[in-house]
Amino acid sequence: MAKQTSHTSTSTCKDIRPQYASARIGNEVFYIPFAYYYRVRLGTVGKLLSWMLIYLLPVFWYSYLATDSMSYVFVLNFMLILLSVFTLYETGYIHNDTFATMHEERPAIRLYEHNLTYFYSHWKQIFLIRILYADIALAAFLLVNGITVATALTTACILIVPFLFFVYNTWRQRYNVLLYPVLVFSRYIPFLLLYDAGWQLYLLMFLSFPCINMLERFSMPSYRFAFMKRILPDEDSKTLFRVLYYLVVTPVLLFFFSPFKLIPFFILGVYRISILVLLRFYRPRNYLQN
Repeated sequence: MAKQTSHTSTSTCKDIRPQYASARIGNEVFYIPFAYYYRVRLGTVGKLLSWMLIYLLPVFWYSYLATDSMSYVFVLNFMLILLSVFTLYETGYIHNDTFATMHEERPAIRLYEHNLTYFYSHWKQIFLIRILYADIALAAFLLVNGITVATALTTACILIVPFLFFVYNTWRQRYNVLLYPVLVFSRYIPFLLLYDAGWQLYLLMFLSFPCINMLERFSMPSYRFAFMKRILPDEDSKTLFRVLYYLVVTPVLLFFFSPFKLIPFFILGVYRISILVLLRFYRPRNYLQN
């Protein structure tokens, strides 16, 4: 409870940015995989669909291309990797929204007071249970694939995702934005480690979303770099920028890759154009809320 009090007292002296994605956030989200991300970071079905397109679609498609098989083992491996990787990544979000915000001058507060009170009283068991989820998924992965492949995945899950998130959350300076694209891509990479995937698939996976996400991060008010000011002068300009990104990148990639390999780019391009049209009539809740 002492930590919750510390957070409250220090936050009253800061420029608070309330960013509550959901009208109600239950404490069960701390324990249920994917629930925290949906209720605290997304908050709407529309943003869940967006997450499925920018994350699940690329990792699934390029994993499939790497193995060229849609067997039940492939699907099982995909689900186990997703559970282990994203549970740990989600734990990084929790750490960011609770401990890391204590050291920010202008923190984004995404959890309600009752959530923070509960978390600071139970944070050890919350982290322990989430690590246990990842351990169970990795143990099952080992049984299916053997120790050699499981070791590579375990290394990626333990060292890449949690380590990068910890460094990112504790390095609260302007230039920590340079680490952000590596952090984002770290949740994509483990899906290809199981297979003998060439560098082309890693490149396409990066360009499908982490690359544009990196450019947008460089334009955020807290981090904005001079070279991005004209391209993305404000948050609302991101909508058109996303459309232009896929309209430019996709044709260029067609000179080097078959259309079959670029299916995520076609789908994401259509999706971004649809959002641009939709915004002429309706602005979805939580749109462009970071």
